[in-house]
Amino acid sequence: MGKYQERKWTGEKGKKFGHVGRTEDPYVVEGGQEAAICTKCNALYQSKRWFFDDNLHRRLAGGDKVKEVICPTCRKIKDRYPGGILTLSGEFFKERSQEIITLLENEAARVGKRSVADRIMRMVPEGDKLVVETTTEKLAQHLGRAIYRAYKGELDFRWAEMNKFVRVYWSR
Repeated sequence: MGKYQERKWTGEKGKKFGHVGRTEDPYVVEGGQEAAICTKCNALYQSKRWFFDDNLHRRLAGGDKVKEVICPTCRKIKDRYPGGILTLSGEFFKERSQEIITLLENEAARVGKRSVADRIMRMVPEGDKLVVETTTEKLAQHLGRAIYRAYKGELDFRWAEMNKFVRVYWSR
């Protein structure tokens, strides 16, 4: 089975599925930073989290109290560092590709209102397939499940080691 091997829980706390510890995310904001504004997407960083708030952004923008930075999600997009990849294929997809792409965009927009981190990086047609790169593994899973709920078909998740990257395959 190689990389995608069957993992079983050992029963030890903190040792679920062979988990050996947290992985360091190079895109996490440095500690000690109070408030920041992303210069690309206008997201705000406060109380150790990123969020969107237009009113607060208007008040804080241009002030000397906040630091202007590029948020981790915008940096991932710039560096083309996906957290998940969704691959869509099949005859049904070819027939209804525009309808399915619209569903993907609407779902990503809905999720993106709640979470700054969840965004579609890009959609790349590869022959009769469409490859969708997302900034987080959770968004790739969410989009795959949304398509499955709407159109059924075959849905497969393949996790990389340490569960920080997922490939989702949907076909019909």
